[in-house]
Amino acid sequence: MRRFVSTYGWMMIAVLLLSGCDDEQRIVNGNEPADDEAIAVAWAYVTARNWQEPVLDAGASAEVDRVTVDDGYELLDDAYAGTEALAVSFEADPNSSVGVPTILVAPESDTVIGYLPGE
Repeated sequence: MRRFVSTYGWMMIAVLLLSGCDDEQRIVNGNEPADDEAIAVAWAYVTARNWQEPVLDAGASAEVDRVTVDDGYELLDDAYAGTEALAVSFEADPNSSVGVPTILVAPESDTVIGYLPGE
């Protein structure tokens, strides 16, 4: 029985260590906003421009990814070209003919730096 518990314990430690190495973890260290903060900043930007109409549910449908800013984005400041940013996208209503833009948030300043127009 002790041998089983010991083996099981080491397996659990290995699983926890391996799952801790996931690339898509929440961003919570130091100066970078958590996903919830990036979503709130992006949602405020979307609603300020009245782009929220086709969104199903802002908080539940939002997805945050880390991207490298390239020339496909409409930047508010060209100084961010080539840098890393958080891309916040919202799920649009499938019956809507317009999409919701993906909003870029600067991780160090928690501000909107650009967007990718919706389709």
